[in-house]
Parts: sequence; C-alpha cells; structure tokens
Amino acid sequence: MPGIVLLLAAFYILTSIFSDNSVSEARWKIFAVALVVTVLLITISNANETLAGLAIACAVAALVAWLGLVFWIKVRMWQAVKIAGSYIGIAIGLSLVLALLLGSPTH
Repeated sequence: MPGIVLLLAAFYILTSIFSDNSVSEARWKIFAVALVVTVLLITISNANETLAGLAIACAVAALVAWLGLVFWIKVRMWQAVKIAGSYIGIAIGLSLVLALLLGSPTH
C-alpha cells in the first residue's frame, strides 16, 4: 500500500515539475492517469512475475501514461516522455528497494 501511494505522488510531482501546464487546472485528470498507470503496472507485473513481465508492464504503463498526458491532459510530447520515463524509473527503483526491505530472508 505505501508503494502505491508513493507512485501516485511521484507521478503528480513529476507532472508538476516537467509540465508547462498549470497542474491545479488538471489535478483530478493527473490523479486519474496516475491511478490507471499504477494499477496497470502492478497488475501486469504481478500476473507475470518474470523479468519479461516487468518489462512488458513498464512498456504498457509508459505508453498509457504518455497517451494520457498528451491527449487528455494536453502536455507536450517530449514533456510527456520525460514524465513517463521518470515515473517508470522511480517505479523500478521503488520496487527494488521494497523487495530488498520486505523480501523474505533466504535459509
């Protein structure tokens, strides 16, 4: 649960940093895109718990984030690429940290 909240907050913060648009005007749209992208990322990676599954989940999440940012929130294309790429990087880093902290010890 803390991972989901951190990912949602990260998407919102990245959008506010990299976007020229006023974030306050599209606050609920940003939250909706962040929620969809986060749920997709978690669902796909949990359905296929391999490295290929994680790669597919990241690719799908990045594409959906980019589409939502460009066509719904009206962020410029390259800004959307920066936001989606940074979000995926944070998601991978967060999953590694959580796996190290919460992983089961080997016997």
